[in-house]
Amino acid sequence: MRFAPLASGSRGNATLVEFSETRLLVDAGLSARELGKRLGQIGVAPATIDGLLLSHEHNDHARGAQRFSRLHGVPVVCCAETLEAMDHSPSHFAGWHPLAPGMRRDLGGVSIEAFAVPHDAANPVGFVLHGDGLRVGIVTDLGHVSTPVIEPLRGCHVLMVESNHDDRMLQQGPYTWQLKQRVSGRLGHLSNREAALLLRETVSDECRAVVLAHLSERNNTSELAEDAARRAIGLRQTVIRVAAPDRPMRPICL
Repeated sequence: MRFAPLASGSRGNATLVEFSETRLLVDAGLSARELGKRLGQIGVAPATIDGLLLSHEHNDHARGAQRFSRLHGVPVVCCAETLEAMDHSPSHFAGWHPLAPGMRRDLGGVSIEAFAVPHDAANPVGFVLHGDGLRVGIVTDLGHVSTPVIEPLRGCHVLMVESNHDDRMLQQGPYTWQLKQRVSGRLGHLSNREAALLLRETVSDECRAVVLAHLSERNNTSELAEDAARRAIGLRQTVIRVAAPDRPMRPICL
């Protein structure tokens, strides 16, 4: 299994998850051209992607979805509400596989499970992917930690979790009061403190790697996010990495 975030942050999000016979792209928040470029940087041809999973319709997660799908013949997997919020129909893509919270869908040799997350989108979801005897959990946009989020992420071997902002940096930073309220609200984004709470509840000895995602470039630092995550994980030998906004992260291979 190979796990490789291509971009993570407000400028765009996309992550490659590759199992032995199946390649999935989770989110397409870059242009189709840039997605192809970054896939090429890790040796992957866009046309070899078996499915494009969309967590929700926001531009930083779905910007290049239609063009990438049609250009490379890649079917999209997402909720019906996500398509509606994008003002698209299934005919706008090379193919569409509906997936709603609580559902599972098999694609190639991979089982895809979607679960609901609290975010200000039409029907946002996180994903757990089962393949090659491994569990990979991805949740990148959510406003608070809840039991429906914690439960599906338990037992993952690789876990990608949003760690968007440091509470103090956000409150003292340049954002307007309204934007600060949105980011820190229950339908906004996870702080380092809340991400640590999620990791404390989900990371077990089986977890080989944690990837911290969607860090704010104005309201966080890699050092603060990593420190909070490491304290949550404790003495476990779990690798912690931070996904970058402007380049692919060195892949995690299991």
